[in-house]
Amino acid sequence: MLLGAGARRGPRGAGGGEAAAVAGWQSASSLPVLRHLPRLATWWRGSRLPEARGGSRGRRVMDQTGEAGQGAGDLLLEVIDLSKDYGPVRAVAGLDFSVRRGEIVGLLGPNGAGKSTAMRVMVGYQVPSGGTIRLAGEDVFRAGAAAKQHLGYLPENPPLYLEMRVDEYLTMAGKLKGLGGDKLSGELGRTAEILGLAEVWRRPIGHLSRGFRQRVGLAQCLLGDPPLLILDEPATGLDPNQIADLRRLLLSWRARKGILLSTHILAEALMLCDRVLVLSRGRLVAEGDPQALAGDEAGPVETIIVVRGPGSDPLDGFEAGAALQARRDERGAWQTRDRQMVWRIEGALDQAARARLLAHLVAGEWDLLEWSAGLGALERSFRKLTLEEGDEREGGRG
Repeated sequence: MLLGAGARRGPRGAGGGEAAAVAGWQSASSLPVLRHLPRLATWWRGSRLPEARGGSRGRRVMDQTGEAGQGAGDLLLEVIDLSKDYGPVRAVAGLDFSVRRGEIVGLLGPNGAGKSTAMRVMVGYQVPSGGTIRLAGEDVFRAGAAAKQHLGYLPENPPLYLEMRVDEYLTMAGKLKGLGGDKLSGELGRTAEILGLAEVWRRPIGHLSRGFRQRVGLAQCLLGDPPLLILDEPATGLDPNQIADLRRLLLSWRARKGILLSTHILAEALMLCDRVLVLSRGRLVAEGDPQALAGDEAGPVETIIVVRGPGSDPLDGFEAGAALQARRDERGAWQTRDRQMVWRIEGALDQAARARLLAHLVAGEWDLLEWSAGLGALERSFRKLTLEEGDEREGGRG
């Protein structure tokens, strides 16, 4: 039996209804695994959520030919004039953007800016108050499961059933996505290999570390190899080594997929994202390249590099001047190995100097653990955008 002896009463775990949104792009043949979630069965059968109130209110609407995916090209996500109200409170207001294959887009904003709310609406877990959402050219609410097959979704807190084993949970998630037989077996093996789950494959999820639980959440997101990934705060609770592993995975998926991730960690956005969207109090207040939002790329910007290697000083032989300094990072979270030392390099460098330094470190066979340039300027820009937006709206109310 898929769920084991506890299936009659249903596994206890986090997420409940959100687990359905994550895994449930399913055919009616998947329903036997849902007997412990009866209230969600109607939605899983393919019934449509209620029509959203309102509409585009005169904003641009991309005309479609009527056939799934036609005219969309590599456009994987369209969000058009999206709004979401909770009674008198407008959590998301007039959000417009898109995500294409081959790019990582960051949704930035302080806590309470509306990032998670917007993502829940985008994946069809909540109904919008107005606007349109298309996945690979298909309306997420009108097309239902046909649109959601293009999507992998990871909430901030993965909806894991802690009493289930890893293999049981992912098998259930795969069946909810309509996978079966050799296709399901192949997908389970592929995701287990990508995310290094073999050693915990038959362990209860409740016995796993925070990092492994996040990997299990990512595994269900990848089942079926969807072209679009929507990840809500994917680095939450991870240590620096796990964050580096996650960053490597996201960068390796970029060429084949479109990725939208939310974060309030600006360093992650700077290192990962091709484009960032800054959200403040539900409104999009800025959009663009993270370096461009930070200011002029041509001038010197504060640069921080963490490297690991056997050398005594990573700057030996590099003409950097007094503006650049290297020091041993003995208290950092990065682990040393085989007598290799971790060094932290800091200073203000322009674009040409950063390119020369990177070439120098590669030639010296240093392992690059962390790299951020212009973070201080991006932080100042982020604070200016979000604080000024708040002040402006508060002043308007008076």
